[in-house]
Order: sequence, then structure tokens, then C-alpha cells
Amino acid sequence: MRLLLAFLRRDLQILTAYRLNALLLVSGGLFTLTLFYFLARTVGESPVVRGRYGTDYFSFALVGLATAALLRALQTGFGGAVRAAQNDGSLEPLLGAPLSTVHVVTLMGAWPVANALLRAVGLLSLGALLFGAQLNLHPVSFVLTLLLSALTFSALGLLSAAFVLVFKRGDPFTYALDALSYLFAGVLYPTDVLPPLLRTMGRLLPATHALHGLRESALRGAGPRELLPTWATLALFCLVLWPLAAGALSAARRHVEQAGTLPHS
Repeated sequence: MRLLLAFLRRDLQILTAYRLNALLLVSGGLFTLTLFYFLARTVGESPVVRGRYGTDYFSFALVGLATAALLRALQTGFGGAVRAAQNDGSLEPLLGAPLSTVHVVTLMGAWPVANALLRAVGLLSLGALLFGAQLNLHPVSFVLTLLLSALTFSALGLLSAAFVLVFKRGDPFTYALDALSYLFAGVLYPTDVLPPLLRTMGRLLPATHALHGLRESALRGAGPRELLPTWATLALFCLVLWPLAAGALSAARRHVEQAGTLPHS
């Protein structure tokens, strides 16, 4: 816990040293919400959304945007932290600590995880307070679904970090997965409108199940009993992806040490 707090304190100090970044993040979030608010007014009432979730399109899209922002931030946050450490020369000393590679990279990504969760909750809060989103939130179900989703997406982020550790550039798989999530997971439209084959493809994406659970708990007020199947699916993704990510990071570290490219940026 002491190490975790130390990493969080370091990254928070870096963030507060560049206050314009925080202002840009808030203004960017407000711009996105405003854009989709007027888009929702243009689209009007959606019978599919109303029938499935009992709410309007803006509220539906709001949860999708918040989840997509969380997914993107966690998928890129760990790799970004590794890349920044490569550039400033701190990666080699950090990996020299008596900790496993996955432990070190997880600590390095602690702030991106916390920041992504805060941004997702902030988008939902601003959408409800400033734009009148119709949220019927079940607190326990929502928090548990959010945490399970973050754990799943973090494993994907660690896989991306392994790629960055070896190739010292962004992981193309991350951007492909982000695009597939927008297409098939139901970020901006219900998966009910997709053909059966594409709906089946969408179920292979963790974002599909995260979106379902977050919408059920935030829009319909679904309780834990209703969301147990979704939580079980997200937990299964975690059980598969976390060992895979740990193995990929260990293999990536062995490769760069054997190749002598660890200190190179």
C-alpha cells in the first residue's frame, strides 16, 4: 500500500504541475457531452432504447461514452506510463526493484487507473447534473460492475504495456480493440440492432459485458442478483487475461534484457 500511495502521489504532483491539462480534460468532457446532448435531441425518442432500458437516447449514450473513455484510458494508460519511463530513463531503475514485472508496471499505471475511474464517474455526474440524464442508479451494483470492468480493461492495458516495452511504440492491437468495441459492443447503439452474427462477435469483447452491466445498474437500477451472470463473465475475462498479461510482461522483460535494449528509448 505504501508503494501504491507513493506512485499515486508522484503522478498527482506531475498532473498538478500542468494545470492546463486538467482544464483541457474538463472542457473536452463538456464539449463531448454537449455534442451528444444535441445529437440526442436530433435523433429523438428511440423505441429500441426506451423499450430495453426505459430511458432516452442521451442517457443511453452517456453510459456508453463513459465506459468507452474508461476502456481507452486503461488500455493506453499502462503503455503510456512505460513509454514515459523509457523516455525519462526511470524504467530501468524501477524494474530493478525487488518486485515482479507485472507488479512494477501495475504500480506505474495506478494513476491512469484512478484517473480513468474518476473521469468515467465525472462524465456520468456532469451528464446528470448539467444535461438532465435520466439515471436510476443502483450504487452497489454500479460500483461492483465498474470495478470488475476496470480490472478487465487493466489486464488489456498490461498486455499493451508488454508490447510497448519491446517495441517502444503504441500497441496497434489496442486501437483495433477500441474500434471493434465501438462497432460491436454497443457503445452508441444497442447491440439489438446488429445482425445475429455481429451480436455473437460482440459477446467476445469484454466491453460488451461491461456496457451491459453498467447500463443495467445505472439506467434500470438492476440489483446484484440480476447482474450475477454479467459479473461472472467479467470475472472469467479477468481470470484469463491477468495471467496472460503477467506472462507477456515477463517475456517482454526477458527479451529486452537479453537484447540489451531495456535502457534504450
